Amino acid sequence: MNNSIKRMIDGMVATLRHEVIPHIGTEFARGQAFGVIYMLNSLALRANWSPEFVGEQIAAQLALRDALAPLLVDTDAPALPQAADAGSGVKTLEATRDANDERICALITWYGAATLDAARAAAIETQLRACMDRQLKWELQTSAKPMFAEMSAGSE
Repeated sequence: MNNSIKRMIDGMVATLRHEVIPHIGTEFARGQAFGVIYMLNSLALRANWSPEFVGEQIAAQLALRDALAPLLVDTDAPALPQAADAGSGVKTLEATRDANDERICALITWYGAATLDAARAAAIETQLRACMDRQLKWELQTSAKPMFAEMSAGSE
């Protein structure tokens, strides 16, 4: 029977917490062990990308596309983000997300140099910021909780 990456990492974290850390003699070394736990928890959240994780990132990009499309009519703006093919695997979703990120970066570069009326420029900037905020919130939501107190004190 194969264990999932998440289950194996949970086992490593439990071993560190219950078998290793209690036998470490110095606060510094215990803090380092808590740093390893933090990194393992981060790895568990991100090592095995799921379609849902990448799908939310693409959904944010497509929401930006839909909001910007009417604002970019009659401009020389670069291409907007595109949807992934239905039923795509995780690797295809990741490639779509990465290509869309490149398109968004090109849009930001274009926006910085474009000559637009104030209302249109403000609306475009609002949509770009909303997309960035959504993506940042998703990143924070799917990140391991910091263990700074444990790392600095060497105890939980």
